[in-house]
Amino acid sequence: MATFSKINFKTLNYNSFRPHYPTSFYKILTEYATKGDLSKLPLEKSIDLGCGTGVATYPLLNTSKEVFGLDLSLSMIKTADSLIESRCKELGIEDLSRIKFRAGAVEDFLYTEDKSTREIEDGSVDLITAAQCIHWFKDYDAFFKNSHQLLKKGGTLSYFFYIDPVIVDFRVENGTSLSKEEKIKILRRSKQLYYDFVYNDPASWGPHWENPGRNILKDYCQEVNQSIPTDLYEDIKINTFLPDFETGNTLPDDSKELDLKKMDIPLNGFVNYLTTYSAYHSFKEATGDPNNSLEVFVKKLESEFGWDRNSTKVDLVWNTGYTFLTKK
Repeated sequence: MATFSKINFKTLNYNSFRPHYPTSFYKILTEYATKGDLSKLPLEKSIDLGCGTGVATYPLLNTSKEVFGLDLSLSMIKTADSLIESRCKELGIEDLSRIKFRAGAVEDFLYTEDKSTREIEDGSVDLITAAQCIHWFKDYDAFFKNSHQLLKKGGTLSYFFYIDPVIVDFRVENGTSLSKEEKIKILRRSKQLYYDFVYNDPASWGPHWENPGRNILKDYCQEVNQSIPTDLYEDIKINTFLPDFETGNTLPDDSKELDLKKMDIPLNGFVNYLTTYSAYHSFKEATGDPNNSLEVFVKKLESEFGWDRNSTKVDLVWNTGYTFLTKK
């Protein structure tokens, strides 16, 4: 989290290369929040915690009259603010005042900027989301309690995440035709190379992840889910999707699961995504990255599989998960 708050972090690159949550997921979320009764739309008020550049915040305008985004990183908030006009135009929204972004902690967000009055009253919020950030929250008891305090009775708390893209298919220009078994063998090996490079090799990025956050995410936020206070919330829905080569279940069902994928992109697109990892920036800062670690990694893929960073196309599917809760 500290990496993303640094002034020199390229937030526009982050916004460009990171996957965006699809309409299908917001449909799943909306159906849950309205209990299937879409006549309840639009919701009055929604909050997106840890909003970053607003990737998961702007879509909430499709179902909420008023949306607030909060992030600790001032640089992220500045980028989110800079996108208000263009993103609202894309969504067909003329009233730009419907969305507001704030830099700060939740405690600050409850008040106006001069701290004189409450900006959001207790029991006034229909939906609270936390996208790709729940693993950074240090006090889950306080998170669940504070969210409960802000939500209306029957309001929805949701957190969702993605972790580690998996190459589930590839196409090599003028490449030799491969059997299904041969292709799966390569896909398994590419996944192992990724994990070695990103996590397991002590001379690479592994030691430079911020923890315990990354480990919580790698464990699909089970620690967070185990902290849910059932005296405050009900109708708990937990869902994860993990691409599985063994069963052939590599593509999520977008009517049930958080479907995050980028299909038919150059291998270089995969590499560009890796530049948004906090561990990459921390590694560069700590070591200077004298051997150009990303270049070493992509050359390994090219030499071992006969891939080319510009012409080889890959399909990426992310491990994903979400949890929905209803305030009692």
